[in-house]
Amino acid sequence: MKKIIILLGLLICLTAGISAQESDVIYIEGWVDIKDGAGEIYELFIGDRVYHGDTVITGEDGIAELEPEKGSRIIVNPDTVFSIKETDEKGTKRSMVSTTLGQVSFKFNRMTTEPLISTPSTVMGVRGTEFTVYAGSDGSSLVTVDSGAVEVLAGGESVLLSENEGVEVETGRSPGEKFEIKGKAIDFSEWDNGNIEAMLSAPTAGLSNIAAQLEKMIIQAEEWKRMYSENAEKLDELRKKMENLFSQDKDDEARAFYQEEIKPLEKAGLGYVMNYRYYSLSALSLRKHILGGFYVRMKTTYITDRNNPAYADFIEEYNEIIENYDVRISPMLVEADY
Repeated sequence: MKKIIILLGLLICLTAGISAQESDVIYIEGWVDIKDGAGEIYELFIGDRVYHGDTVITGEDGIAELEPEKGSRIIVNPDTVFSIKETDEKGTKRSMVSTTLGQVSFKFNRMTTEPLISTPSTVMGVRGTEFTVYAGSDGSSLVTVDSGAVEVLAGGESVLLSENEGVEVETGRSPGEKFEIKGKAIDFSEWDNGNIEAMLSAPTAGLSNIAAQLEKMIIQAEEWKRMYSENAEKLDELRKKMENLFSQDKDDEARAFYQEEIKPLEKAGLGYVMNYRYYSLSALSLRKHILGGFYVRMKTTYITDRNNPAYADFIEEYNEIIENYDVRISPMLVEADY
């Protein structure tokens, strides 16, 4: 059976392990920007390519259609933040497509490598499937399937979606009850506005859910960073041994030592960097687009009532979250990331 596996719990992160180190831009409507890996922002046009490290940002009238390979399509809808990243999976690079906020539709034909896909709620594998992922302003997710199958995993539980079925995953929770979508069009704005209203009606609860998602990303980033640092220390020691062999004119032995001892650790180190960068950038996206959006909405809602206890409690908790983020994630980022 054609199948997708979705692990709900990150940042609408769609992982496409397709041959898509890059995707061709085949259609543009309205205003669409791209932020490249160097931090430069410019307008996106038909004929451009989207590479690893790039982020596509659509305005309220913007649509971008990407072609990762012949016969496959990724449609980035209005008001969406969509990125292509990389992770390392047991020494193999995987393209990670991330939808932080908004709506993205996918059509994948049979591919040589099964893609993965994730969100603040997701990760999937794809083969010959059409589906849409919605990333809400509160960090929740909605997945609908037009053809094929999708297994949605979150909170240690899973739901298998077949053709014309969908499921919603609230921030930090297990998948809800699946529902039938045949003949029904999902209105992303209506769904997201409902999430925003619920979030504003119970701001500290909504903030706690987002903070829990952020903490998961921070822990992953720290773990991969720790592994990288330990690996780097081992490499320093081994390189000194290799240099010592060369200094004794034991060139053949030194070269063999490099191939057997050093080279595997160098490869592993690249994977550790790739993964801690992925999680630190995911944390940045969540902080900027989800947490930041919540902060702006609260300030707007209470613009004439800043002494309201609900607002005061929110600001206190928000500041604690930001302080924690600045101490643990900011040192892993570079200027171009912002």
